[in-house]
Amino acid sequence: MSTPATAELTVRPATTADAAAVRDLINVVDLVDTGEAGYAVDEVESDLRRSDDLARDSWLAFSGDRLVAYAVLWPASASGRLDVDHYVLPDEVAAGSLLLDLLTARAAEIAATTPGVPAADLHLALTPESVLAVHALPVRGWRNVRRHHVLTRPVSTGADALPVLPADVRVRVATAPSDQEIAYRLVQETFAGHFGFEPTSYDDWRKRMDADHRDWTLTWIASRGAVDVGVLVGHNDREATGWVQNLGTVAAARGSGIATALLRTSFVEFAARGRSTVGLGVDTGNAHNALHFYTGLGFQLQFAADTWRLVVPAP
Repeated sequence: MSTPATAELTVRPATTADAAAVRDLINVVDLVDTGEAGYAVDEVESDLRRSDDLARDSWLAFSGDRLVAYAVLWPASASGRLDVDHYVLPDEVAAGSLLLDLLTARAAEIAATTPGVPAADLHLALTPESVLAVHALPVRGWRNVRRHHVLTRPVSTGADALPVLPADVRVRVATAPSDQEIAYRLVQETFAGHFGFEPTSYDDWRKRMDADHRDWTLTWIASRGAVDVGVLVGHNDREATGWVQNLGTVAAARGSGIATALLRTSFVEFAARGRSTVGLGVDTGNAHNALHFYTGLGFQLQFAADTWRLVVPAP
């Protein structure tokens, strides 16, 4: 149901039928903030399906018939972590601020009705140039707690070839249900201790990965002998860029070329599907020097993104 928010703005929840309009908004904002605009309708639909309750956990702000701001939140852990996506046109800070206030109030409600959760822990990633980061978050008590870099690398069928694997190493796609569960376990193991990582149950992970709609031929598992030692989770929902969502190697196999083999496998597949670039996000404070690893494989900085955090106590 639409709700009059101010004399100029109307706010209502999002539905999957709004995906094209949301995509257009995101691409306008991204073009200003990052110089790139590659979001696709499929990716927006996947984002919306991750929500437990779109009617209460998503917001669209309209100025007349013009969509000017969008926000959605998702549960990211059983301990009260909520991840937020929020886009607003550069000249509509008031609309973006309004949605921040609405989602903060909703976060307090979620904390109040979730047993054992004294507060909601909101996380929102934005570029440093975002109007929300500059004008809206600091005055509302949000703190900038971490910086990530989004890196990209060109790929092509002519320049990229499948890696030559050691005799005891093989790479397979995770199309089988059993392999999807192995991919989950490898992500949980290899990302434990990384900034922002929250362990989840397999069912919750599948929901957050939009697993029933995901192309699992873009998830690869590397094994050495009989032991599974590495995983790359990718998706191909963007307009021109293939995306590496997770890349992890178990501690005992680090430094043995497993991550490189998985990445080079993904380069070939993304290029075969017509992608011109591959992108990924890397924590600049990563203890394993991941930034150096990726730049050594030809990745370059596209833009920076900061993680902002707000802890909202239950009322």
